[in-house]
Amino acid sequence: MKRFRYYILPRLCLALSVLVVLLGLWALWLSLGRPMPTRELACRQAETARLLPLGRTAAQGTIGYPETTWRNADAWLARRYGDAVGVYSLSRLGGVLWGDARLQFYVPELDFYAFTIDVSMLRGPINSYAATPMAVCDLPDAARLEADVVWLGNWEDDPAAAVAAHGATTELTRAGDCVWVGPALSVTVPDSPSGSGGSALTVYCRAYDAEGNLLAVYDPDAR
Repeated sequence: MKRFRYYILPRLCLALSVLVVLLGLWALWLSLGRPMPTRELACRQAETARLLPLGRTAAQGTIGYPETTWRNADAWLARRYGDAVGVYSLSRLGGVLWGDARLQFYVPELDFYAFTIDVSMLRGPINSYAATPMAVCDLPDAARLEADVVWLGNWEDDPAAAVAAHGATTELTRAGDCVWVGPALSVTVPDSPSGSGGSALTVYCRAYDAEGNLLAVYDPDAR
């Protein structure tokens, strides 16, 4: 009896306490969306959930919009699937774990595509947003990429005029295997003349060689 009371029972209580703590941590991990210790593991988890093959990391970077009212993500990561590329945005939890890996854009084949990730509203002016322009470019002679980002209204027939009026233009730099990225841009949603029109965040991109010759143009309206 003394052996049970002074030897077995304390160890049994300790084992049950450890089990309760582990079950609590497991429940917390599930409630947070099963965050992972690295960005790559978080993307692998998202790939499994989407029934995608496990890819390899082609490029990655951080996202920081200090003047936004909220931030949708803290980092992005591009994964290669053979001739395809998927770009994910990820959120950081507690400064340690990575979770909520969201597939932002999927390029079915390497060619020339441009897009934006993590669009967030800016503080201050109404209808002003921050967006990070990116491109997937497999042109072997491409040395410089230039992108136009604009909220294009459905009443606007001239994209170049819309970019000049309320869009933004920037250069993209190579971030990894076929992946190019630019700085965060501030773009404003235009007011519709009739008050009832809509607009869409649109990216136009141009690729140049080392001598400045135009190699290709990405126009989403032409695809």
